[in-house]
Amino acid sequence: MSSPRRILVADGDALWRERIVASLAGPQLEVVAVASAREALEYASREKPDLIVLELALPDVSGLGLCRLLRENPALSHTGLVMVTDHASEIDRVLAFEAGVDDFLAKPFYARELASRIGAVLRRSGGSRLGRSLEYEASPQALVEVHVADSSVLLGDRRIDLTPREYKLLAALIGQAGRVVTRRQLIALVWGADSGHSDRVVDAHVKSIRRKLGEAKDCVVTVRGVGYRFAEIGRG
Repeated sequence: MSSPRRILVADGDALWRERIVASLAGPQLEVVAVASAREALEYASREKPDLIVLELALPDVSGLGLCRLLRENPALSHTGLVMVTDHASEIDRVLAFEAGVDDFLAKPFYARELASRIGAVLRRSGGSRLGRSLEYEASPQALVEVHVADSSVLLGDRRIDLTPREYKLLAALIGQAGRVVTRRQLIALVWGADSGHSDRVVDAHVKSIRRKLGEAKDCVVTVRGVGYRFAEIGRG
């Protein structure tokens, strides 16, 4: 029998901490709750949880600040992060994804929804996929293989011709497969932070990539108002 996955909950509201812990109770998950970012960082550094559920508004350091600290720690950089908060404006979502969260959930929410989101993050978390071959199964007849080592993209037995920029953009998404990458992050990775390009250049390149992928175009998922996500399906 496999050992339970370890979940850390960081929320300054005692009632919400209890609700979240109760919603995740079960033999497959070991859940620990803390009230501050400091406690969360100490526990995470010591115990290396599989996933952290954190509130945006923590009493000492903001949830965004905690996300950045976690992502800067090599031992915790690939830990699953799910942010839950009363503050759910578009800018809150953008800042959260830029800080490195894997998913964002507005309070109040159903316990089943939180459990489902956490399950999805746990399934796809586990480190950068760069340097490996990824497969995206759009249909039984359309399997996309992305080989980072030799910069090739195959659709079935057919090679897809991408421009250097298109390939670099796709590789950037693959490197964070399953996670949302904002348009500004993609500009910095592909063109450089000081390039002066607008978000439109990303959208135009994504449109071209999707057109070339044809039936498998849905592997590049739009996250409205934020950016894009590479949807890894099948085996990685």
